[in-house]
This record gives sequence, structure tokens and C-alpha cells, in this order.
Amino acid sequence: MANSEENKQKSPTIEELAIKLKVINLEFKQNLANLQEKLEEFYSSPQFGGIESAKQEVESRATSLEKEVQKLREELKTIKESLGLTTKENKSVNS
Repeated sequence: MANSEENKQKSPTIEELAIKLKVINLEFKQNLANLQEKLEEFYSSPQFGGIESAKQEVESRATSLEKEVQKLREELKTIKESLGLTTKENKSVNS
């Protein structure tokens, strides 16, 4: 009997567990609010804006380079045609 009374004293009651859960829940909510605040600060910071502008600049440069490559391919095709080196003739010469 003495052991069961000791176990009852050592183990928390349902009310105590409920209170602990409420405290933990409040801490989680506070952590979430802090995290959301920090994210808002980060997204509004100039550093993040710098990342976005750098990303846009890189994408713009990539598009520009793609257009330049396409233009060079067209110029190469024109040069080959003017020299009489069409793709069809190259295949028949190599065969």
C-alpha cells in the first residue's frame, strides 16, 4: 500500500498535466509569433531585396545570352548557305 501511495504522489495529476500542456502550447504560439516576426523583418530587409534584384539580373542576363546564341546560330547558318555548305550537302559529302 505504501508503494501505491508513493507512486500517486510522484506521478502528476491530470490537472497538472493539462496545465503543463497549456504552458507548452503558449510557448509554441509565442515561438511561432517570434518566427513570423523575424521572417517579416527578413523579407523586408534590403539584403533580401538585394537577393531578389540579383536573381532578376541573372535571369535577364541568361535571356540575353540565349538570344545572342540564337542570333549567332542564324548568322552561322547564313554563312554556311552563302558558302554553299548546307547541312544536306555536308551529309552527302561525309557519306
